[in-house]
Amino acid sequence: MQKVIRASWQAFVEVGTALAEVRDRRLYRDRHCSFENYCRDELGFSRPYAYNLIGSAEVSKQMSSIEDIALKPVNELQCRELISIPADKRKEAWKKVVNDAGDQPITAKLVHQAVAEFKSKRKKSKAKPATKSEPSNIKAALKLVDEIEELAESADKKLKAKLVQLREVIKNIS
Repeated sequence: MQKVIRASWQAFVEVGTALAEVRDRRLYRDRHCSFENYCRDELGFSRPYAYNLIGSAEVSKQMSSIEDIALKPVNELQCRELISIPADKRKEAWKKVVNDAGDQPITAKLVHQAVAEFKSKRKKSKAKPATKSEPSNIKAALKLVDEIEELAESADKKLKAKLVQLREVIKNIS
């Protein structure tokens, strides 16, 4: 019985890895126009679910390779919760999960709560203050684009000059 349970645990990793290969190598193209159609018609599930399996498999592989974590995620739901945070934060988040769980079983809900803390930290630290110059530069860029559209059928010199101006405006935005 234990072999069946362990094999089932590994199944999501194998399925996610296989789906990634089908997607990346476009192996669905012989009978389907899109990965989404392949998932729906051949496998009976949605593209988002396929991406969850792919992401969970990637997280599982990443976490299983970390040596200083004794207790690893053991199912797809635990791994799925870790997809949404950067790979370099997953180890820290998982350690928090294990610590918070104590002697209790680790549930997807517990992982979700820990991940939520890492998401909010990430959003706060990456916030970029708006500058007053950006809106005027964007307006200038849009004005140049309008002018380029008008010049599309006129002389090449005028068009090239406007493209040079556009490049300079866009450079000043960032």
